[in-house]
Amino acid sequence: MKKVIGVVVALLLAITLLPACDDTSSGYTGFIVPAEGQWAEYVISTDGEESHQKMEYIGQDTVDGKTCTGFEMTISGQEETIMQIWTEAATGQAVKYVVKTEDQVICMNVNQSPEPPETETPSGYDPNLPNISYGTYTTPTGKTVNVAKFAADGGEVWVSSQVPFGTVKVIADGGKTPTSLYDFGMTGAQRDISKTEMEDCIQY
Repeated sequence: MKKVIGVVVALLLAITLLPACDDTSSGYTGFIVPAEGQWAEYVISTDGEESHQKMEYIGQDTVDGKTCTGFEMTISGQEETIMQIWTEAATGQAVKYVVKTEDQVICMNVNQSPEPPETETPSGYDPNLPNISYGTYTTPTGKTVNVAKFAADGGEVWVSSQVPFGTVKVIADGGKTPTSLYDFGMTGAQRDISKTEMEDCIQY
């Protein structure tokens, strides 16, 4: 489970550390506003192994007496692991974090939860940043989006205003691609850990 969580953290860091820009020819205006139903699926390559990671906005619910926004991540590799994080809508602070694996839903320490995606374009994604190039990207499922390309740590990161969560592709120093967009949608996200399962999670 530690390896799976490490993969999630790496992807979320890529999402939260990118700069941003605006260019009328590219159509990039920063990250789109998150809405219930949005999802994106990525191919993650780590230590020669490939897995798929699906990230979903699952809407709002009352959790521990607070109005919260839900976010779910499903890692599909040799085994499937689902992480569900609820953050208070008013403050963005984590309220509940559970993990489902092998049909068990386990309560996790909220202080150890991965950072959920940004709900607004961070200040580091300033549309006026210089030296940004543009292009297009086509997913393996045949969807083409406009992308903005940013130099990062000797590699490159591609982002798009047409994709939930923003990230499209990460190219590491040396040319390897640890993260690439497989598919996405503006509707269709489904909650895989039910409210009852979340509330009755196993304490360790």
